[in-house]
Amino acid sequence: MTFPPAILKRLLDRLDAWQQTFPPTAFAIGVLKKNGDDRGGMYAALITFYGLLSVFPLFLLFITITSSILGPNSQTEKDLVQSALAHFPVIGKNLGNSIHALSKNNVLAYVISLLFLLWGSLGITSALQMASHRAWRRPRKEEPNIAIRSLRGLRLLGVIASVVLLSSVASGVAASGFLRHFTYFANALTYAAIIIVNVGGYFLALKILAPPNVKTRSLIPGTLVGGLGWTLWQWIGGILLTHQFRHTSEIYGFFAIIFGLIFWITVGAQLFLYSTQINVVAVQHSWPRSFFDPSDEVKAELGTVD
Repeated sequence: MTFPPAILKRLLDRLDAWQQTFPPTAFAIGVLKKNGDDRGGMYAALITFYGLLSVFPLFLLFITITSSILGPNSQTEKDLVQSALAHFPVIGKNLGNSIHALSKNNVLAYVISLLFLLWGSLGITSALQMASHRAWRRPRKEEPNIAIRSLRGLRLLGVIASVVLLSSVASGVAASGFLRHFTYFANALTYAAIIIVNVGGYFLALKILAPPNVKTRSLIPGTLVGGLGWTLWQWIGGILLTHQFRHTSEIYGFFAIIFGLIFWITVGAQLFLYSTQINVVAVQHSWPRSFFDPSDEVKAELGTVD
């Protein structure tokens, strides 16, 4: 059974009118439309590309530095490495099996790894800055030059590194057996610490990327959605990836790692961009929005504004 076009259009119009009068759906549609207007998918793909470049050298240097400080086979070193790899469920195990510490005498490998890490990491931060600049609708003349963009990128890298390190330390302490007599307390404390670290990291990153005139309280909605969403995604995503890659990871090996990484980084990038858009839509009151009509900014780009 097929609906006539006129009837289908009336149904869609009524649904569109209803969603604009219901605040939860109106705000959600506003965020979705705003992200599409700002080419969020393109920026997420760009972040994924640079993220894929930086993951391997990042873990390579992390494992090497941890091994040098704590000893190559110490239990603490193993706990920290496994906790860091736990940020990438299932594929993290494959990464750990594929990446080993560099030799202390292999200076060239250090330099190459560091250069790839900086290239990929600064690419991520540059893409995040461009996406945030577009989302907040800042004038083109306010775009930061390469020096300011690089300094801001280093600040973002510091936030990301701190989040990974602190959450890894929290997980490592729980896994090390230090609190083995308080198992339930240790697990609850670990999850609470990871949530606090993730929420705090999201707030600092969104604060760095937001325009200076944006008030701190205006960043709270996106911070909570992003921080809690990332924590939830680490848990739910781990279960999904475990189910999907339970057999294929052994069959396809390296390709499973790559596809898993692409999927994992893309979801993380989209989550961050949507967290930014939540703050923008709330601050600029750019909702409700119709399903069908483009925004004024898009009309202006297309030259169709009256």
